[in-house]
Amino acid sequence: LGGFGGMGGAGPTVPWGGFLVGVLQDLSTPTVVADGEVVRVIGPAALGWLFGTAALLPLRRVLLRRHPVAIGAATVVLSCFAGLVWGGIWVLRGALYGDPMPWPAGGGSVALGTIGLEGIANGLVAIPLAWGLMRLGGWWRFPGGGWSAVGSRGFGPRRS
Repeated sequence: LGGFGGMGGAGPTVPWGGFLVGVLQDLSTPTVVADGEVVRVIGPAALGWLFGTAALLPLRRVLLRRHPVAIGAATVVLSCFAGLVWGGIWVLRGALYGDPMPWPAGGGSVALGTIGLEGIANGLVAIPLAWGLMRLGGWWRFPGGGWSAVGSRGFGPRRS
């Protein structure tokens, strides 16, 4: 949904939407730290999604906004960028405050690989999801014509 909203939403509202998605992710996914304690830290995913949507905004000019594969690619970029910021914030917290990392000891490279694989998986899931959401284009009311121009045979503008 982040890639779909990021590709179709108005420029100034996209980072706010990303921030909201990140806050919801922080609240819904508790982090288990090394000693088994479960904590909910609001901030790492929220800032990751905020910076991820900020990185996505310039890419919207080179991607076809109304194509599900482009939305999948945008989701991969957004998800990987958000994951890298999330991991960077946890590393910074560990360096400054001594907080334990939310991944196994010595598993920083495994965590980076997991972030990349999750980004690819999110992008693959985003393609059919975007296709379905684009079929409901009139509901979203995105600026600039929105998604209602998707043809019934495939992708692209309707032909008269």
